[in-house]
This record gives sequence, C-alpha cells and structure tokens, in this order.
Amino acid sequence: MKKNFYKVIACIISVLGTVLSIYVGGYWLLVRPVKYLYFAVMNHTITTKALAICITKIFFASTATGGIWSICDIIAGKFRDRAALCEKA
Repeated sequence: MKKNFYKVIACIISVLGTVLSIYVGGYWLLVRPVKYLYFAVMNHTITTKALAICITKIFFASTATGGIWSICDIIAGKFRDRAALCEKA
C-alpha cells in the first residue's frame, strides 16, 4: 500500500512540475513579453526600459523552465526512491 502511495505522489509532483515550468517559463517569461513587445511596437509606445526587461525575461525563460522542472523532478525522485525501498522490504 505504501509503495503505491509513494508512486502516486511522485507522479503527481512530476506532472505538477512539468505544468508549472511550462506555465512560468513558457507563458510568463516567453509568450507574454513577446506579445507585449509586439503590441508596443505596433502602437509606437515601446521604451528602452520595457525592451530591456522583455529581452531579459525572454533570455531567462528556458533557464527558469529547466530549473523549476529539475527541482520538482528531484523531489519526485525522493518519492520514487522510497517506493523502491518499500518494494524491497
């Protein structure tokens, strides 16, 4: 029973980590700045500060995505290891 519980928890953490990394890195740090830049250029309201902030967000998007996913995968790995220990016992 414990083995299945640990496997389910590991699966949930893995899925949540993937979804969270896609949302934060993919949407908040990649799609939104690109959309903002597009509309700012089209409306002729772009500033140097806004451009620098958006470029920085876009540059760090993949790093944030990988970091969030890695942390959640490490946590899920701890639960997978516990499931393997319960299997042996």
